[in-house]
Amino acid sequence: MLGESDAGRVMVPTRDSWRLFCGYALLATGALAGAVWIAAHAQHISPAVHTAGLFIHLASLVLGFGGVLIADSLALRWVARRTTLSETLQGMSRLHLPIWLGLAGLVGSGCVLEPNLSSTMTQTKLVMVLVLTLNGIQATALSRRLRGQEDARLTPGLLAWSATTGLVSQVCWWTATAIGFLNAQH
Repeated sequence: MLGESDAGRVMVPTRDSWRLFCGYALLATGALAGAVWIAAHAQHISPAVHTAGLFIHLASLVLGFGGVLIADSLALRWVARRTTLSETLQGMSRLHLPIWLGLAGLVGSGCVLEPNLSSTMTQTKLVMVLVLTLNGIQATALSRRLRGQEDARLTPGLLAWSATTGLVSQVCWWTATAIGFLNAQH
């Protein structure tokens, strides 16, 4: 089954895209569950390990969230017609690795920061990280679909999908960052 396409455009196999999404989503959910399990069972974290974990956590936040903010600024430049869609997508594609490395660094370093897993705020942060991860995985399918459009006008559906992906990303990153800041105060 192929996704909708205009004549002459690249057809994206949606069934395969969603199978890949489901596979990656299961792997990511398992990895996050594993990180939570490690955090719950990590005992006697030394001050040096905690300090190193905090540094890695903050550096990973800068790397991942910084990459997201740059990607979103590129999208806004396209909306303002200051760049082409292909230039925007090319710039965004360069940011995928730093964003994913930042997210992985946040999850990994969070295991040694002794999170209070019974706290509603921490649980909310974990949900935001899961939603953020799943949103990032589906954004890969979106990127493929957008690349197939080249510089043609995007359909309302693709525009809505893109805007929703960006909005979900921003809400998750800002919420998780705010909760992390508030938790650090206690």
